[in-house]
Amino acid sequence: RQRVCIARALATDPEFIVCDEAVSALDVSVQAQIINLLKDLQEKLKLTYLFISHDLNVVHFVADELIVMYLGEIVERGTMEKIYANRAHPYTAALFSATPVFAPGEKKREKILLSGDPLSPVDPPAGCRFASRCIYATEKCRQEPEWHEVEENHFVRCHLFD
Repeated sequence: RQRVCIARALATDPEFIVCDEAVSALDVSVQAQIINLLKDLQEKLKLTYLFISHDLNVVHFVADELIVMYLGEIVERGTMEKIYANRAHPYTAALFSATPVFAPGEKKREKILLSGDPLSPVDPPAGCRFASRCIYATEKCRQEPEWHEVEENHFVRCHLFD
């Protein structure tokens, strides 16, 4: 079915394709086949993908750039390599800590357990949406955080960097 969906998406000769959880329901071997197919098609047809996924191991393999969102807002953005090496936002760190390690030689990550309940995305309070679950939250987090450049091509939206 995934191959049929890919073929249908390519029928109009697009330059840009949105892949929303394109491999999430597949077993690992089929997942690898589809990812390899997407990467081959990207190279041959010069495609740009918006690849939406909760599986950071897949994202790490597919993406050049990464945007991390929490409750509909971007909290961190940058190149995959830079965010993978330096998870600046507390949510990004927690998200990566929940991902199994498959890379050879990579150390097992210490899991960051979040406390509290996620806010309702329907009517979130002002400020950082992650503040109710963040161990570093202060009163300042009730104000809207600004973007900070952690390093070249790596930005975070968090008061920890003020």
